Amino acid sequence: MSIYKDFNEIEVDLTECKDMPLTKNELQTIRNRVLKQLPKKRRNIGRSVTAAAILAITLIAFNHQSIANMPLIAGLLESWNHPNEVDWAPYKNPIGQTMSTEFGDLTLNEIIVDYDKILISSTLELAKGSTFSYRHQLTPTIAINGQTVEVKGGDAQSIEQNNGMYLVYNEVKLANPIEGEIMAIQLSYDRIFTPSGEPPFGESVAEPWNFEVTASQLAVQQQTIIKELGQYVELPDGQSIIIDRILTTPISTTVYFSASTLDEDSRIALVNEEGTVYTWQSKTTEDDGTGVMTFSGTSFVNQSIYLELYDYDQIISERIFITDMQQ
Repeated sequence: MSIYKDFNEIEVDLTECKDMPLTKNELQTIRNRVLKQLPKKRRNIGRSVTAAAILAITLIAFNHQSIANMPLIAGLLESWNHPNEVDWAPYKNPIGQTMSTEFGDLTLNEIIVDYDKILISSTLELAKGSTFSYRHQLTPTIAINGQTVEVKGGDAQSIEQNNGMYLVYNEVKLANPIEGEIMAIQLSYDRIFTPSGEPPFGESVAEPWNFEVTASQLAVQQQTIIKELGQYVELPDGQSIIIDRILTTPISTTVYFSASTLDEDSRIALVNEEGTVYTWQSKTTEDDGTGVMTFSGTSFVNQSIYLELYDYDQIISERIFITDMQQ
């Protein structure tokens, strides 16, 4: 049965839902998912696929009333962090709350709580006369259950969608794992990091955007696997590394290692059984030789992990088996 016929036979009450035009990222994400359902002879993007994609995202909105409250442009977290392979819908907390200030309207779209990280998608619509660009970043101060949490780092990006409207993405790395299944999260967007600003504080916002939401990480916890290894690995280039621990969730993978002699520019990749290569998004090394490599948007739940060395886009070593990440 055709996917188009499947969609055409669905009856939906549209009276309580708003029209929500899709962004380019959202269209591409849905197109990719739809194309995977089609035979190869029909794997081309045309008007019919676009129509099915629009209906598909609309049906998702019906299941999450809060999504209907989002602005016309609401970026999906997986479109920013890992656009091709994953479906993060089971792990998301759709929000759809908007706070208005003299600077503009900020809408909190969705949140994912990922062990010791919080991923946030929001949309900023500037008020007339406000200054913002893709080089500016909004990063919130975070409290969980009323307690301000220590932040170790993270990533942020602002993507202009049209004149005066931006998708704002954040991945905030916390110093400690987030305990509990359900939590109250307080977010205060009280500073803007500017191109000319001095780190780490940025510039204060005269009127902050403050949100308080309830979020769950139960679905992530159910598929989180931690392996204590202490595994010595001799690398093909003559260096060595000890894989102390590997943490994988449906959202990310983190490798904790010890390597007092590992060159700072050594490029280590993780590979799954199918040969898909994943390179780290961030790497930190302490003075004692311990370090952490973070692979955002990469999950090895119930998969084997292999290690390879690469130089730019070229693999320069044989594959080394590390462990099976079975639940």
